[in-house]
Amino acid sequence: MAVRLFEGKDHAASYLQYRVTPHEIISKIMSYMENNELYKLAVDVGCGPGKGTVLLAPYFTRVVGTDISQAMVERALAKNNPPNISYRHCPAEEIPFASGEVDLVTAMTAAHWFDRPRFLQEADRILRPGGCLALLSYTMDMILEYRDISNVLNDICREVLSRS
Repeated sequence: MAVRLFEGKDHAASYLQYRVTPHEIISKIMSYMENNELYKLAVDVGCGPGKGTVLLAPYFTRVVGTDISQAMVERALAKNNPPNISYRHCPAEEIPFASGEVDLVTAMTAAHWFDRPRFLQEADRILRPGGCLALLSYTMDMILEYRDISNVLNDICREVLSRS
C-alpha cells in the first residue's frame, strides 16, 4: 500500500529547499542506458518539487515528473524549468503513459513510499524494450518483489551498490 505523506504546501517548500539534488547520480544512470543518443521520454515518479527531474532534461526530448501530491506538483511548476520538462499529478501505481512509451523511469528517494509491487508492474508496462528503471535511495533496506525476478532485481541493486 502506498504511503501518502508530505502533501502540504509547507512540506513541498521544505523539500525544494532541503532535499538532496542527485547531480552525480544522473550521469551514472545515463551510463546504464543503451547508447549516447538523445532519448525521447523520461518519467520521474514521486518527483516532489522536481529537483532531480530537471537534471534529466539534457538527455531527453521530453521529461515528465509525476507526484501524488498536488502541492509538490505546484511547487515544481512554480520554479524555472527547461522547456522540455512538464509535471503531472498522479500516483506512482497509475502512470499515465502508453505501454512501451518510456525510455527511463526514475524514482529519486521516493520508491519507499510506493506500493512497490504495483509500481514495478506499472514501470514494466510503460518502459520500452531495453528501457531503464532507476530507483535511488538513501539506504538499501528496500527489497524489490516482482514476478519471478525478485532475486535478480535485488542482486542487481547489491551489485550497483558495491560499485559505488
